[in-house]
Amino acid sequence: MCWQPRLEVVESAGRKLTLREVQLDKPNLQELYKQANQYRKTPFLERPYFGSPGAPAQAETNVSNIWGHLNGGFLFGYEYTRWWHECHALRNTAILGDWSWLNKVRVRGPDAGRFMNYATVKNLSPQQIGQVMYTPMVDEKGKVAIEGLTFKFAEDDFLFTQSGAQMWLRYLHDQTQMKVELEDVTPDYSCYALQGPRSPAILEAVTGESFQDLRFSRWRKTHILGEEVIVDRQGVTGEIGYEFMMPTASGKAHELWRLIREVGQDFGLRELGFKAQMVGHTETGIATAVRDYLPARMAPGALPRFARLWTTEEELNALQYDLTEHWCSPAELGWGHTINLDNREFHGRAALAEEAERGGPERRFVGLLWNSDDMAELYAALFRDGPSPPPLDLPYGQFRMLFLKLMKEDELVGWASGVAYSPNIRRVISLGRIRKDLARPGTEVSVLWGGFSNEPTCAIRARVSELPFIRQHRRKDLAAT
Repeated sequence: MCWQPRLEVVESAGRKLTLREVQLDKPNLQELYKQANQYRKTPFLERPYFGSPGAPAQAETNVSNIWGHLNGGFLFGYEYTRWWHECHALRNTAILGDWSWLNKVRVRGPDAGRFMNYATVKNLSPQQIGQVMYTPMVDEKGKVAIEGLTFKFAEDDFLFTQSGAQMWLRYLHDQTQMKVELEDVTPDYSCYALQGPRSPAILEAVTGESFQDLRFSRWRKTHILGEEVIVDRQGVTGEIGYEFMMPTASGKAHELWRLIREVGQDFGLRELGFKAQMVGHTETGIATAVRDYLPARMAPGALPRFARLWTTEEELNALQYDLTEHWCSPAELGWGHTINLDNREFHGRAALAEEAERGGPERRFVGLLWNSDDMAELYAALFRDGPSPPPLDLPYGQFRMLFLKLMKEDELVGWASGVAYSPNIRRVISLGRIRKDLARPGTEVSVLWGGFSNEPTCAIRARVSELPFIRQHRRKDLAAT
């Protein structure tokens, strides 16, 4: 957010019109944010939609003039140039993306460390101040309720970021009654992601500092535009990357976006719109809530109402299975390595210990390479007379709920999700949860495409692939280069 003086017309005695500046009070971001989270219950004219903290700068280049709508009324640029150019830049130069819409919860108090260690399947005891840890959290049945990043600011001060964080952490706190204070600080910080092979050079050009010694999943403070900014090294796209967290109260978050964009032009940087944002997740093999699984943080009866936020009533009614089918354990989503069962209690531990004793989940998380000839036939059918399956919208609706049946000889063996066309691989790819005996790379299965309502379906061949699809660089030791 930014605040600027308003120009007011003043009529003098001589009837000459002059302008004077009227200083506006800064809006109460927390109050507006609370109202915005009730937008579905609020009359249209009273809805306080939030632009991203970078909105004034983003509006200069969002040529699509479309703004995606996410948490609490947050609006984000949909397509800055062309989505395929943005996808190419991620792998070859650099992109600047906006994840400010992710919820952010500050956890403080004498029991903060103990509380966070209880909340997650990962052992946070070794976490150091200045370190960020990826932290899946599960419900009592061992299904993923939420997963995100935990920043450690002090022994009694943490920050957890992910959609729904404010609700899930409150639920756990009400159960444990540990001595912690939870504060939803979502609107208080920007979260801009600078990702790609040229990102280290751009970061150093923006800050005038060397970040070669900043290791993966570490953060440190710097000053940009006269304001303190947290820079953490992350890489959800699989590339070398960084995030910028600037306090929005500074009123300069949009200036930070513009500065990174302008400095990055000499390095081939492109802004990453919402349309292309999730393609990188599929290329990297990162499971994402709604796209690849449904979060297990609500009662089963409330799940259809949640799903309705991401699909149409018609498509929801066409489903012929229980939505809890898409509640998954961490291991089923490829996060088994994060689970630590040794000498510690955490929420959902008993269920995960039981799963481990059974030899793990019945399904494994894999990549799927869709057959290009079958995809060409899918498009060809659009130009023939008669019924045809629905077209594949490229790269695909990034937060539309879409779970497609995986078939092997007429038997349901899993689910495909996170469907995307990758301009970098030049293939339609997806993620999948498949029966473990079929999880070997090269295994051929069929994806049942279509059938969202009363539309025809068709079987598209796909081969199981190892993940990630794209070679990973995010952990590269820059100090050694």
